[in-house]
Amino acid sequence: MTTTGDVGQRTRFDVREFARTARGNHRAELQLAEYTDAPLSAESLHAVRYLGRLESATMEHLRNLLVTATHKDARVTAFLVTWAFEKFWIADALDAVLQANGSPKAQDVVEGKPRKTRSEHSDRRGPIRRAVSAIRLGVPIIAVHVTTGLVDEWITRAAYVRLAAASKSAALASTVSMILDVKQRHADFFEDEALARLTGSRRAVKLTRNALLKAAWPIGAVDRSAEDRTFFESYVFGGDAGIASAAAIELQVAALPGLDTTIGAAVAQKLLP
Repeated sequence: MTTTGDVGQRTRFDVREFARTARGNHRAELQLAEYTDAPLSAESLHAVRYLGRLESATMEHLRNLLVTATHKDARVTAFLVTWAFEKFWIADALDAVLQANGSPKAQDVVEGKPRKTRSEHSDRRGPIRRAVSAIRLGVPIIAVHVTTGLVDEWITRAAYVRLAAASKSAALASTVSMILDVKQRHADFFEDEALARLTGSRRAVKLTRNALLKAAWPIGAVDRSAEDRTFFESYVFGGDAGIASAAAIELQVAALPGLDTTIGAAVAQKLLP
């Protein structure tokens, strides 16, 4: 993590350096020719497509964040602009992998109907309803956004690790390694902000606990088809290895300031098929 100064015994993520060193087009690094002789399986392509849809949904998610008090925080907003840029190019890299395997881009595949559950209703609110709701929540809503961002990074990291291991493709493993390297700074920022904003703010903790109990995982899953969500849950968190991965995320969530095993277990339970 790059740093600017101490906060207690922690150091702060350097947003200026992050913006200066943003990573864009990755296509030259992708070893796309390797797929000619060693194409990915249908299952691996499904996982790549699903992750591509999640990464490419960033602008919609960013819109939802910036109609709240989050847009008034210069540090967070500066990060989010570069974060969206980097995620756009991650989605582009995944599209390139799909095309190299003779598949259409993630956004070009028609999906089925989304899964709808009452507990995820709040995730389906549009920007106007979010803006009205956020007026009464104020600055503590930022803690919700950075903490859910952090949990989302943990979940998608688990998905990429699973994809690299299951595909048995050296070319895809190399691409996943590159993507995880880019995303590590995203996780570093969200962790830095979550720790700072949850510490010492009862209201921030209360709002965050409530949000984590209701959220659909990963971020953007609420708009994905029921079939694709079921596939993702089984692919990433099915079997003994998947259960262990979900348990690790449960412990990470529970260790955050003001959260506990109740919240960690609720998040993990939503991950399991």
